[in-house]
Amino acid sequence: MRFHPSNILCAALLFATVLSFSISANAKQVTPQVLAHAKKIASVCPGSWEKQNCLAAVSESNLTLAANYAQSLDSAGKPEQLEPLKQICAASTAATKGKYPPEAMISAFTECANCIYGIYQKSGIEPDQSNYQLLVGAILCLKKDPQCELLEHSLIRGATR
Repeated sequence: MRFHPSNILCAALLFATVLSFSISANAKQVTPQVLAHAKKIASVCPGSWEKQNCLAAVSESNLTLAANYAQSLDSAGKPEQLEPLKQICAASTAATKGKYPPEAMISAFTECANCIYGIYQKSGIEPDQSNYQLLVGAILCLKKDPQCELLEHSLIRGATR
């Protein structure tokens, strides 16, 4: 599965317009868990997105994202969405346990982001937006998107406030 152009465009716009606002100006609404992930990603990833410590930080953030989203889906009475989420997003959490090539993690992160987006479209249940934005931003930076520099600055600025 690939990041569909409409999915990545929507997610990129969401990330670029909301991340710095939600992490810095509105830090009360960002859970402490997600803020901790943002700070860790901001400290190890800019300029080093393909390094193992960055991949592990994004993977840890994604473990939180998937677990919390599964809980939201279950609480909302959408248990049929749990298995696809678990199966597809499991690979995106692999770097928490070992070293994997950046290409494999990019693919896993992208598949998970697409899965979450698809589940949201079907269920109407949103994932944690700040946590999802961390995933989308990481994908864009890992894919060397031109927006990465701006995203890195927003992430660093937001995570250090």
